[in-house]
Parts: sequence; C-alpha cells; structure tokens
Amino acid sequence: MGNKIFNLVVQELNFVGNILSSGITKKAIRNEGALPETVCCEEMKNAIENHIEPSLHDFVSEKKAQQWKEKTLKKLDNINGQ
Repeated sequence: MGNKIFNLVVQELNFVGNILSSGITKKAIRNEGALPETVCCEEMKNAIENHIEPSLHDFVSEKKAQQWKEKTLKKLDNINGQ
C-alpha cells in the first residue's frame, strides 16, 4: 500500500481499472526514483508529466488525458497545501 499521494493518483486512474492504475503509477514513480510508500508531491508531479499522462494516450483521447492530468495536479496541490 502506498502513501496518501500514491493512493490519490491510483484512485484518479481507476477508470482504466484498479490493477492497471496501480501498475502504471508504480512504474511511473519508480522511473522517478520514488516508492509508493514515500513518494512526495514533486516526484508524483514529475511522474504524471513524464510517464502517466503519456501512457493514458493508449486508453483515452489526448484531450481526456490532459484533463485528467490537470485535475489530478490540482488535487496534489491541495494535498501539498494542507
């Protein structure tokens, strides 16, 4: 199980399926040198920009992937601000 940041992104990705959302997120943060238990907002934002959002293009339109990214980054900003 991951921390609050990891779990938020996995939850936001659930529209592609629970197992797939977890796998995409784990791979993306590992590419940024982070782990599900310790990933910080900045690492997750980099993972979203560099890995997750581009991967979504295999499942949804570019517009929907961009909307997902913007919505999720805002939620991460809210977590970071608390």
